Amino acid sequence: MNPIYNFGIQIIQALQSMSPTLDGFMKFISFLGTIDFYLLLIPFVYWVISASLGFRVLLLLIGTDFLTLSCKQLLHQPRPYWVGDVKPLATETSYGIPSSHASDSLAVWGYLAYCLKKSWLWAVSILVVLLIGISRMYLGVHFPTDVLAGWLIGLLAIFLLVKGEAWLSPWLKRQSGARQIGIGFAVSIVFILAGWLINLLIAAFPDPPAWADYALKARGISHYLTLGGALFGTVAGYVLMRQQAAFETKGIWWQRLLRYILGMIVMLAIYLGLDVLFGMIAGDETTIGLVLRYIRYASVTFWAIFGAPWVFLKIKLAEHARNEE
Repeated sequence: MNPIYNFGIQIIQALQSMSPTLDGFMKFISFLGTIDFYLLLIPFVYWVISASLGFRVLLLLIGTDFLTLSCKQLLHQPRPYWVGDVKPLATETSYGIPSSHASDSLAVWGYLAYCLKKSWLWAVSILVVLLIGISRMYLGVHFPTDVLAGWLIGLLAIFLLVKGEAWLSPWLKRQSGARQIGIGFAVSIVFILAGWLINLLIAAFPDPPAWADYALKARGISHYLTLGGALFGTVAGYVLMRQQAAFETKGIWWQRLLRYILGMIVMLAIYLGLDVLFGMIAGDETTIGLVLRYIRYASVTFWAIFGAPWVFLKIKLAEHARNEE
């Protein structure tokens, strides 16, 4: 086995020998790095704290996840419990390096801390990012090198957003709303085509038999459709929100609370309802199933970014924005 993997397995074994009472805690910490958690966090930022910040964080998460997924498939490396003597306290069917939990958590929490500039948030963000990385090793699903690579991608994603925004944002603002939506759709198609090309490139390199059975969903383009759909819904929703439903995130506490509760109820209904409905129509990797997956995630983000603010304004849970955020 690769000496780096041997060293990583020794670290994982040491972590897992600490105490079995940590299992539940580490699984909870790991949850904080999942897409399900970000479905709870990012709408809160967008509806309650700052719409422009929430929008950028969502774009950052989508972009970071795209970079991480692309690297996972191009490198197609195993997870620790696939090849070594570690306890699989969680199971994954995608490749190991880089860790998407590590990359996404550093990108999201790091960018929030960078933008809000609160010392307490910096402390919380650093702690959460470190614990998520440790939890992934403790659970036996990532080598230390996977986590480090994920953190590097998270840092790169923040750098690209901060630097790219300075020159790209003024150009985008000069484009019409229809053109901005068209650009969002075009980029979403680029995501999908990139995924198709990556899978074509690695098709000639099958997984070793020793761990091929673990990597059941490691290949394929379904998650690229997820990211493409989420991106298009986000961009289209934000353009329309600015034109027709620009809203203030300020308000008394009960308005903000009701905004979040109502928005989440509808968003989860769309997210879970379309999953059941579309699952009855076609499988994930069929052509129809892939198209439906794109529509599902576009619908979820479109509701969060445009639909919910439009409803908030109609039922007086938010006021029309006076100034750009």
